[in-house]
Formats: sequence, C-alpha cells, structure tokens
Amino acid sequence: MPTEMNPEGEAQLMERTAARDQRAFAQLFRGYQRRLIAFFWLRTHDREATAELFQETMITVWQRARTFNGHCKPSTWVLGIAYRKALEWHRARHKLQLFSHDAEADRLGEPSTGQDLVQAQAGREELCSCVRRALAQLPEAQRAAIELTFEQGLSYREIAEVLGCSPGTVKSRIFYAKRTLKEILQGMGLKGDELWQISRGS
Repeated sequence: MPTEMNPEGEAQLMERTAARDQRAFAQLFRGYQRRLIAFFWLRTHDREATAELFQETMITVWQRARTFNGHCKPSTWVLGIAYRKALEWHRARHKLQLFSHDAEADRLGEPSTGQDLVQAQAGREELCSCVRRALAQLPEAQRAAIELTFEQGLSYREIAEVLGCSPGTVKSRIFYAKRTLKEILQGMGLKGDELWQISRGS
C-alpha cells in the first residue's frame, strides 16, 4: 500500500508498532495516509467521514498490531480493517453501497477552459456515473470483490484475506459480477466493458 515502503520494511514497522514503538507507527500512519484517504473518499464522498474513518482505521491498527501474524502483507491486513470500517459507515446510514452516485466527486484537477476537454470530462463523468449505478446493483459481496481487484489492484488471495473467504470464492464472485455488470451496462445502452476502460484510465 505505501509506495515508499517495501514489504520487508513495512513488516518491520508493523512489528515495532506491535511493540508500541510510536515512531514506527507514525511512519505507518504517513505511509498509509494517501491511499486510505482515497479509499474512504471513493466510498463516502464526505470529507469529514473520510478523515474520521482514516483516523479510526489507524487507531485500530495501533490497538490490534499485536494480532497481526504475518499471514498476509501488512497493507492487506490494514486494507481489511479499512474495508470493514467503510462497510460499517454505510450500514449505519442504510447505504449498503460502496460508491456514491454523485458524479461531481470524480472531477480531478483544475477546471479546463477548452471546450473539447470539458466535453471529454463530461463524457467520462457520465460514464463513471453509469458504472457506479451498475456496481450499486450488484450483491454486496460481488461488488466488494470487483472493487478490490480493479480499484486496489489486489490479487485473489489478498482479496480473500480482506473479505474473509477463499480465493476460489473470490474468483467465482468476480466471474458472476463481471457477467452481471456487462448485462446491466448493455441495458443502459453501453457496450458492457466500461468498467475496464475506467480502470485502465482510458
């Protein structure tokens, strides 16, 4: 997860954090901050909630670091905590979905004055909105598996660690999710492969 730490260094920091080394924890905190903030923002589109969820996640990491046994990468373990925090947030608000329907949250960078760029951005935002609506129609377990593979780039084994199931179950969920997504997107008048276009940044 943290780009500035290799897996070995990350594991050492987690071990030191388990021993209540505050400096090591501070390094983990900074290392995970950017990606976890992005992770929570995509699920809440709420700045206050994003900040709170990040803080809660890192507090849990500090409190439970001694329970990390090295069965997976530290980043996968932390992402599992973050995923459950996000899920609890949505359930508390009766929003069992991991994506918002607000296309405004997809706008990145400064506004462009070029008409072509504006039109291209508007088209991408509409596409993202359609994909989010399609994802929201998936069963929660399938949606989580799709999101973790396309958005976080996790392997089936890592996703299994996060979701608490077997890699085979993850593979099955992704297979059925892809098939259902294609049908939903085609029903919207799209080709059905838009999720893959977005994930590639095209």
